[in-house]
Amino acid sequence: MEGISKTAVFAAQVRAAHAILDENPIFEDPYAMVLADASEKDIENLFALIPRASARIARVLPNQRARFVEEEVDRAVHRGIRQYVILGAGLDSFAWRRRDLMTDIELYEVDHPATQGWKQRRMRVANLAHPANLHFVGMDFQIDELKVAMTEAGFDKELPSVWSLMGVVVYLDVDSIESTLRAAADLGASGSRLLASYTVTSDLMDADSREFDELARAASAEGGEDHITALAPSEFEALARGAGWHTAETVDPSSFAGWFSHRDDGLMPASYERILVADK
Repeated sequence: MEGISKTAVFAAQVRAAHAILDENPIFEDPYAMVLADASEKDIENLFALIPRASARIARVLPNQRARFVEEEVDRAVHRGIRQYVILGAGLDSFAWRRRDLMTDIELYEVDHPATQGWKQRRMRVANLAHPANLHFVGMDFQIDELKVAMTEAGFDKELPSVWSLMGVVVYLDVDSIESTLRAAADLGASGSRLLASYTVTSDLMDADSREFDELARAASAEGGEDHITALAPSEFEALARGAGWHTAETVDPSSFAGWFSHRDDGLMPASYERILVADK
């Protein structure tokens, strides 16, 4: 696993864990385990080491974010948007989970080349075809320019697009966040939409999310991927508007309560992060 983002692997494992460990999952990713090179036993062992409250957040967080994004992308495609960009794509499996939408879009996955190399090797192991309309865009958010990389990959900035930036902002400093938002805004034609999750300041988290925050920070630091930035909604909204997005509003995870309304296992939306929806 040398070179690959350990965070990307962990994110895939916890996406899979919800369906393995909980009944009636709010979101399922049947490809997460094979892309992460993990078994059900691996995931069960991993979660046996995580405190119970933090484990609940870990299982819910990536899946509430994924469901929200996927519903937004579904609506975008049905209103005519034909380009979807996943920034910090990691081991995302949209290309195979949503073959219904892949018939109508060009999908651009942006991430570090080492992570993309791992993913492509795992694709071959799992016999997952590489669709012609799936474009890997290798870059480092701290170094390379997104606009150059996307243009070279064939992205058409004259057409509207939908952008996803999930689980990335916390690892970037404010300057890198602003430059990423600005590059996406510059590339996004009128009618484009950005969906971006961001870790909030601890005063906006519930107790379980604060416990998870401490655990996640320590684990990420050990893996060489420090948590750098937490923001209040007003701060991130201002960053997005200043970077060229015309409107920017935050979605509070409490609005996802309906997805959990028929559960009796105590799972509920995680307040660890919010999701920004920005439009041009």
